[in-house]
Amino acid sequence: MNAISIDKSRRVFYSAMPLRTMVYSGCIQVPYGSEDAHVKGDIPMQRFITLLSLMLCAAVAILVSGPGQVSAADNVIKFGVSTPLSGPAAAWGIPHKQATELVFDEINSQGGLEVGGKKYKLEVVAYDHKYVIAEGVATVNRLISKDDVKYLSILGGAVAKANEEAVNEAEVLALPLAYAEGLVSPKNPLTFHSFPSPPETTTFWKWVKEHHPEIKRLATISPNDDTGWWSIKVETQYTEKLGYETVAKEFFERGLTDFNPILLRMLAQNPDIISVNASPAGSVGLIIKQARELGFKGRFIHIGQVDTSVVSGIAGKQSVEGMWVHGYVETPLPESLKSWKERYTKKYGEWNATSIDFANPAFAFIAAVKKAQSLDPKKIAQALQNVEFDNLWGKAHYGGKDFYGTSNQIIYAMPFSEVKDGVATLIVQLQPPHN
Repeated sequence: MNAISIDKSRRVFYSAMPLRTMVYSGCIQVPYGSEDAHVKGDIPMQRFITLLSLMLCAAVAILVSGPGQVSAADNVIKFGVSTPLSGPAAAWGIPHKQATELVFDEINSQGGLEVGGKKYKLEVVAYDHKYVIAEGVATVNRLISKDDVKYLSILGGAVAKANEEAVNEAEVLALPLAYAEGLVSPKNPLTFHSFPSPPETTTFWKWVKEHHPEIKRLATISPNDDTGWWSIKVETQYTEKLGYETVAKEFFERGLTDFNPILLRMLAQNPDIISVNASPAGSVGLIIKQARELGFKGRFIHIGQVDTSVVSGIAGKQSVEGMWVHGYVETPLPESLKSWKERYTKKYGEWNATSIDFANPAFAFIAAVKKAQSLDPKKIAQALQNVEFDNLWGKAHYGGKDFYGTSNQIIYAMPFSEVKDGVATLIVQLQPPHN
């Protein structure tokens, strides 16, 4: 490289002799010059080159460290949350953010998360994607590029699918509450789905078959995106093997408010039950309300996760009576859940039962970091495939390799409830059909 010399009389810098550099342990040493230098032994020149040497040393140190070296600035671990905090899916997004915050707050109150002998504070960085794919892509890009987040949780299958490439390229650890075909697969090694998906929850249909053999004809309606398509595909395959007849399959655009044309087509097929799998609470409330107004007397089922109190507020208490749901339970609550309810209500002022299962990403992340004793996403991912941890329903781990080809799907005893007198009442807990 060319040196920069100084004219002593004019005090200006200009190009001079070739300047030799040497790299030792990531630092660059710059010799001051020789007998031929324009300014031999000049103090300003020496100071300048010393400063230049330090700057180059710092630059090379950054390059040598590389992307594989992960650290937390100021002993803070930032965890990103991209979720719908407004719009029809806010009944999912708000407890997603709050549950993560509550778990982290409780770790912070104990001094933080210890990794390699150091204590780190956990910080949630959350953005609202409104369950709009473009917003979801923008929020995840912001988390990765601007906020330098190495670990995140995305809610919504369509949003998570749209961010597959960004997550893989940035090599960040993803713990989504989202399902879509191919999301859990060997091609996404750092994605660990933290909520039961249709391949797990469809096992509830076997319980329905055994306890309500009168139900034979199924109509299903889901959002017109990756989440809805895969939900109906998996549910249909499973139920038809059990002997159910699928009489209607319908998709709707998120944000739709008038379901009457779709429902008229569905009800013309005389279904015994309507599945609203993957639909958010706001949409489910409208679907049930309008279906009842059109004369439908049968049951509704949602083997995803939906807040039935929100649904009842839209459709009316009687309209929702008898509905079956996965993952939303108001009563009876075991002792561990009663404690969680008290802590959640104290912090946020009101209880939200959706938070129970939506705390999974936080519990899993903390357990894996403790086991890995590293902040490297890849090492945390390795730990996730081998660690058993407690969630609010008991013991949980990641498995499902026989179905997905990788052990990146959360496995635990899944709760299912029935709305009785307006309250989501626990009726059974079931293990997934694969482990």
